[in-house]
Amino acid sequence: MTERSKEPKLADLSGLVDKNINFNLKTAETPDERASRLRRSELESEHNLRSVALDEAHKRRLALMVHIFVMAVVAIGFLASVYIAVARDPKTNLPDKALGIIMAIVAALLGYLTGKGSK
Repeated sequence: MTERSKEPKLADLSGLVDKNINFNLKTAETPDERASRLRRSELESEHNLRSVALDEAHKRRLALMVHIFVMAVVAIGFLASVYIAVARDPKTNLPDKALGIIMAIVAALLGYLTGKGSK
């Protein structure tokens, strides 16, 4: 059997390359063009950050307006229910219904507060 040598066999490729060929890696950009391109990309990044911040601020404002509107509707319903429960018109069954609405609002408020505390 033939013995394999432990040395890797290397091929000399320098004979395949023409000695008159020079390789120079150059960029097509001038330093002014590169500075302009970098400045433009910086401005674009700043603009994107500002627009994202403005969008988030707009979403927060909308959420706050919806929250205030819903709370106003709930407060009006609560106050109306309290008035009906206090007025006690025995001919109608409204005081019992008003107490049910009050209990539902109080239960929702407690659920909201306990859910918010667990976050």
